[in-house]
Amino acid sequence: MAKSPKPRSHKSRMPATVEDHVPPLHAVPARSKGGLIIIGGNENKDGHKPILEEVARRVGSGKLLVATFASDEPQQQWEQYREVFKSLGVRRMAHLDARTRDDLVANPQLDIADGATVIFFGGGDQLKITSRFGGTPLCEVMRSLYAKGATIAGTSSGASVMSETMLIAGGGQDSHASIGSLRMAPGLGLIPGVIIDQHFAERGRIGRLLGAVAQNPRLLGLGIDEDTAIAFDGHRSFRVLGSGAVYVVDGRNMSYTDVAEDSGNTSSIHGLFLHVLAGADEFDLNERMPAPPSERRRKQLKEQQHEEQEQQARKNGGEDARA
Repeated sequence: MAKSPKPRSHKSRMPATVEDHVPPLHAVPARSKGGLIIIGGNENKDGHKPILEEVARRVGSGKLLVATFASDEPQQQWEQYREVFKSLGVRRMAHLDARTRDDLVANPQLDIADGATVIFFGGGDQLKITSRFGGTPLCEVMRSLYAKGATIAGTSSGASVMSETMLIAGGGQDSHASIGSLRMAPGLGLIPGVIIDQHFAERGRIGRLLGAVAQNPRLLGLGIDEDTAIAFDGHRSFRVLGSGAVYVVDGRNMSYTDVAEDSGNTSSIHGLFLHVLAGADEFDLNERMPAPPSERRRKQLKEQQHEEQEQQARKNGGEDARA
């Protein structure tokens, strides 16, 4: 009997110049040593900006990559973030972009990732990130860096792509729990067991997150307001940064839903838990339970508020002097 052909390895499908730089898929462990900063969009870029300050802190002496795959104006987005991060003391930065998937296949740009400690995804259309970047050699290098300790950050659509399943924006507000308008697609899968929505309160997206969790109660729904972020170190827990709220929808104990009937009307969903978290609150993903900030975090929050008040006072004093 003829032997069946051996399956080609991950590396054998890559250009020869790429093979030595890209780990095979099985080399990327499921548990990462890296961190995530997932931002709800419109993070503060002027004055006190705790979210972007945290991103800059994690860059350290390494390099920041700003990925603008999702944007229709990539150069403008890159220049804006370059100026902000430069003001925060980041010395080494590079722009990561491609207008088509073929651009990244023909020119993998692997050298750009050398020394990267943070990769930051800007906002726009999340499908452009997954379809242009997902599964490319550079994407696998990013996953390897993340597994070894790098931080992956993303805002708006750059936040949605973090999860294994992502919501796709469509239309205006989605305040009713109906699955008729829900669109979902695979994400980059950096954080398991959750589904993420952004611009949450500002765009009335509670309904669509409820509908998404009702379809698959295994997933925790995370809704993140603008100028708000969740920071992960590992996959066990996260803490909240910024001025807004984070909404955690837990469908584990859901007792009834009619979402499978897809009538197009508002869905019935019984027995969901909803947690609302504010700045410095923490959430344990394993226990599915929130925790108030520790004493250390309370002290940090008070110091942060005091610093913001002083900055505002200096700003007002300068405006008064000019007047």
